[in-house]
Amino acid sequence: MRILKTMTFDINAVVVGAITRGLSDYKNQLSAKPEQADKLKLQHASILKTIGESFGYDHIQEEAVQLLLELFPTFERWGYWSDCITISKEALSLDLSPEQQGYLNANLGRIYLLNRNFDDSLRHLNQSLALADKHQLKNLSGLTHHRLMNTYLLCEDHTTAKQHGLQALSYLSKEPSETLAAAYNSLGLASMGLNKLTEAENYFWDALAIWDCLKDYTHMARSYQNLGVLFFQQGNLEEAKKCFENALVTLGNTSSIVDRLKAMNGLGSVYHSLGDFATAENVFTDATAKWENELGDKIGWYHLRGSLTHNLGNTQLAKGNPVQARVTLERATTFWQQANDDLQKGNTVGTIAEAFMEDEEWEAAVVTYDDALALLEKFPDHPWARKLANDFQQARGECAERLNSPEEGE
Repeated sequence: MRILKTMTFDINAVVVGAITRGLSDYKNQLSAKPEQADKLKLQHASILKTIGESFGYDHIQEEAVQLLLELFPTFERWGYWSDCITISKEALSLDLSPEQQGYLNANLGRIYLLNRNFDDSLRHLNQSLALADKHQLKNLSGLTHHRLMNTYLLCEDHTTAKQHGLQALSYLSKEPSETLAAAYNSLGLASMGLNKLTEAENYFWDALAIWDCLKDYTHMARSYQNLGVLFFQQGNLEEAKKCFENALVTLGNTSSIVDRLKAMNGLGSVYHSLGDFATAENVFTDATAKWENELGDKIGWYHLRGSLTHNLGNTQLAKGNPVQARVTLERATTFWQQANDDLQKGNTVGTIAEAFMEDEEWEAAVVTYDDALALLEKFPDHPWARKLANDFQQARGECAERLNSPEEGE
């Protein structure tokens, strides 16, 4: 009688093999050209699920975390950076090298910056910098100082931002790299904030040269946008227009909806300043339609949505459609509320008051101007807030006079 040997089946080996193959496939596709990588956009949740599943197996954790770090720029370009928060925090609980821990913290700092959560951004970035300094991780130091610069930029502390930017340059090789180009780009923004406009322009051109060398068209478009804003602020509208148009051309067919919307926002603002309100309205309307089609009600992008919607409403008001403008502007205030930006909300509420004023609804205008002024009172030291408050106070006085004049009472 023959005794058959019992066959064993190692289910863990099969699962690990499947996960490993999945990680490898995703890595190969995501490292391809943007047009090829973008074919995975609809699978973004599956990618993160595969990475998360790998955390349960010690011998593939490092590979999975490395893929998470490498795919982050792509997820940011797709607009799915917030989806990386939970899995990045899970990864930090694993037994990882100081380098991987540092880069995870650096990415979380970037994510929270994009979500305008500056406190958590600074917390994670300082943790990243501490790891970089302790373990002498030069590249991580350069990257983290660069991201600290970006956070301080949005905190409007341009002096501290520039200090971190110059520190980033001291750690970085002068060979063309993404981090070096990004540092030049951000230094341009810091110099703009310090009103060193020629210096800012030079930094932007330095960044553009490197992006062109690297064939990184998404970031190249961002530097064109920043250069366009610089020219716009200088009143050089034709050069600004060229920069925003170059940004849109540079983006091509890459799946970077947020960057495309920012460029359209800039271009629409130029047309508005040129007095071409019809074209401006078309650009802003097209931009808002794009975000509604591609982003829907997805959480995030509140600041960009607020800006686009405000600019559309402001353009409708300039075209002589105050009622339509009020509807659009009211929607913008919701986005500013979600973005926790009372300064921009104050500006929009004041613009709603202008729309009431245009319709000679003096009482509603006075009440609405009061609402705007109450919001602006929170920013006593902000130059733009003071200018808006002065303008709105003067307009409110005019409305109050019309409201109390004998002719209005008849």
